[in-house]
Amino acid sequence: MSRTQIPVRVFTNPSFAEVAEAISSAASKGRAMVILGSCEVRVRGKTNAQLGSGERIVILKEDGSVLVHQVWGNKPVYHEPPGALVYATADAKSVTLFAERRLVDEIMEVVFSTVYMLAELRFKDEPTSEFVGIEATMREAVVYLPEIVERGLSVISQDFSIKSGFVDLLALDNRERLVAIGFKSKSAKTADVNQLIAYVSRLRALSQKRKVRGILVAPGINKSARKLLNDSGLEFKRVDPERCVKLVEELKPMLERVQKIVS
Repeated sequence: MSRTQIPVRVFTNPSFAEVAEAISSAASKGRAMVILGSCEVRVRGKTNAQLGSGERIVILKEDGSVLVHQVWGNKPVYHEPPGALVYATADAKSVTLFAERRLVDEIMEVVFSTVYMLAELRFKDEPTSEFVGIEATMREAVVYLPEIVERGLSVISQDFSIKSGFVDLLALDNRERLVAIGFKSKSAKTADVNQLIAYVSRLRALSQKRKVRGILVAPGINKSARKLLNDSGLEFKRVDPERCVKLVEELKPMLERVQKIVS
């Protein structure tokens, strides 16, 4: 009988040095991790926050997101969205997990005074693209007519796969910079901006020789999302979804006829 590799590696009552090494190793390899222990949380950046010591569940995901859960409720008390740089250090009294988002100058520190259990996960769960509806039509319109977003754009890929998901549209601008474009059919929120931040951060890591921009395309954007977008150096383009639908309805039949003639 063949032996299959167990997808979970568990440390019970590990030392602080073991925890720091395991966290840094998992983050560098893009693996998920669950940590159970007593910790306090500090957030430093545009806003500062702190949570006193308590027994909590900390989850590190493959895309760099970090969530701190208490033992009740379905929402984390603190979290860093995808794209954070995760690492850890240890001394004789504690181990500290850092989740740093350099694009927005923010860092979360989770300081463990006790770690009861740590589990490193090697799960397989490939993301799939489910880009449908009005947002798909908005993207299709920009593929047909890139100047809806910006004059000089050249579309190079749709549903571009990266570790943290799929970039809706990837393009080059007239200065040969990569442009990651995200589409929302309703007014954009901070979660939408955080998603774009994660994609741009990942693309910058993958393409260090080429500058990367990020543009969020939506009919509107709320105040907090706009502030986060500006602070992150990303851009917003207001586009009417109904205009995109009409454009696709007009252009698609003509382009299909041209395609038949060419082929």
